[in-house]
Amino acid sequence: MMNKKKVILVLSLFFFLVPTINVKGFTYVDYINNGNYAFFLFDLGAGNSTEISVIHDESGNFTLFLFSSRPIEAYVKGDKTLDNRIFSKVINYSLVDSPYINFTAPDTKVYYIEVILVGGGPDTYTLTCNKDLTRYYLPIIPGFQTELLLFSSILSVGLILIFIKKKIRKN
Repeated sequence: MMNKKKVILVLSLFFFLVPTINVKGFTYVDYINNGNYAFFLFDLGAGNSTEISVIHDESGNFTLFLFSSRPIEAYVKGDKTLDNRIFSKVINYSLVDSPYINFTAPDTKVYYIEVILVGGGPDTYTLTCNKDLTRYYLPIIPGFQTELLLFSSILSVGLILIFIKKKIRKN
């Protein structure tokens, strides 16, 4: 009986003395087709590091990119291949079979991740990171052609002037 109490006391003290480990992380699983992409964002303080990795289930060719400023396009061409302009915009990237980035932030800011399936799809991928990530979507705002906007404005002003002229003639 006395030994049992000693064991319980030692175990209790052990759990109080040993710090508990708080593991933070993020895992995201998605199934996408060739040319499709996903964006994520996260905060990282200066001097802090993060590890980002992508694994896939089938034979997909995934790429992983890290941006220091908010991307406004996906850098995927119409034929679902990678646009080479992306390499001038990123601060780190990985094109290997299971892409992996280990990054230490020079500045405290928001960083952006892009995962692209450039071939071998469709496929399922798992993105893991030791920081909490938030899904980020590119703003897709349909624009008007300048000629159409100009024509519509002139037509509207013209119709308003015609109605005003007719109203003045009636009075």
